[in-house]
Amino acid sequence: MVEIAVEPGWAVGTVPLGDPTLDRDVLVDLDGRPWVPGSSLAGSLRAHLCAHDAVAGTSLETTLMGSRPPKRRGDPVEASLLWLLGTRFEADSAQTPDDGEAVLETVGQTGIDRRRGAATAGSLRYSRTVGRGGVLTAYLRFDGELDGAHLAVLAGWQPAIGRDRTTGGGRARLRSLRHGTIDPSLAHDARTWLTHSGAALVAAVATTAVPVPDTGGRPWLLENLLIEDALLVGDPRPTGPATPRHRGGRPLVPGSAWKGLFRSRVEYILRSLYGDQAACRKPGGCPDCRTCVVFGHQKARGLLAFADSTIDTDWRPAAAVRTQVGIDRVTGGSRDGLLFETDPVTSGRLWLRIDALGSVDDWVQVAVWHVLRDLHDGLIGIGSRVTRGMGTLRLARPPQPVGPVIVPGLHTIADAEVAGQEAQT
Repeated sequence: MVEIAVEPGWAVGTVPLGDPTLDRDVLVDLDGRPWVPGSSLAGSLRAHLCAHDAVAGTSLETTLMGSRPPKRRGDPVEASLLWLLGTRFEADSAQTPDDGEAVLETVGQTGIDRRRGAATAGSLRYSRTVGRGGVLTAYLRFDGELDGAHLAVLAGWQPAIGRDRTTGGGRARLRSLRHGTIDPSLAHDARTWLTHSGAALVAAVATTAVPVPDTGGRPWLLENLLIEDALLVGDPRPTGPATPRHRGGRPLVPGSAWKGLFRSRVEYILRSLYGDQAACRKPGGCPDCRTCVVFGHQKARGLLAFADSTIDTDWRPAAAVRTQVGIDRVTGGSRDGLLFETDPVTSGRLWLRIDALGSVDDWVQVAVWHVLRDLHDGLIGIGSRVTRGMGTLRLARPPQPVGPVIVPGLHTIADAEVAGQEAQT
């Protein structure tokens, strides 16, 4: 039996059948609780065993979970000895227990035009996610014998739950692992087998705890930032003031906003240094350019995971609503029907956390630090209304000096110009 601590913002998706306004929904059980199918955990566990086999030269993936689907008809196939019987999620009641906040939340996202750094027209979509953390209990069965080496590898598993791994979703850690053995040929074990079923049977048998190592590791980047003026990453609402996204009564900057900002700016840096061909020019991404390898595309996940950033502040809804009106560019007066209100976060601090999901080249960290310096210097901002004095953040500590962005295999525009001049002479 495995217990996994899950952070808020995760989702195992399904097709939204009951709500036409949703683009992505969440799997739930008959009681309406978020549900994680065994197949979702099986993929994460198989990836962990595969990575261990590549380093240790073992074959635990096949030993425990059977062979992969055959590539040709007639190839031998081994069935999995490890059964994922089911899961159960319990939301953490300690998180804002009295505010009446639902476990599921509906959030809106919009695509970012990577050249303009602004929202792409027509890209708004709505998704349902799990807005509270909790504990996911998974019930497993193995038809065989597990030795200490097998259990040690399983205890080192770093699970991931559901979608949006690179934008704040699916963050989890293995909290406990318990195991036990049952032999129906023995009287005591046969009595347990016949008098228990389901989750109760697993709980009765799996009583021996396996030490779980602390595999959290250090983040790839962790920086504290301060709000300089006002910040608003909007929570889409049909009426009322534009308010920030929030979770547990506290405003936040979602990982998707961080990823869009950093990808757009890194591509700007590469185009400035190496020309338009250095950054992706396809709306859906490509598998070839450097930025698509780092940040992902429609057919592959990126290497950097941007966590949601909860803002530490005294913000309260509708506490300092700002009323604004659109200006007619011909008459210079206000335009009818363009009165709107915003309720931004005007002070506070937050942590930007980026984790590496794979091996990341050195130039990427240099480029990311250039983006942070641009954010600190006020050259770029995050959220909405950036060109109207909002979205400016400052680093809590003085920014560290960084060198130039040098991408191996690419030649700078200056080098190309010099080469062209030499060819002419």
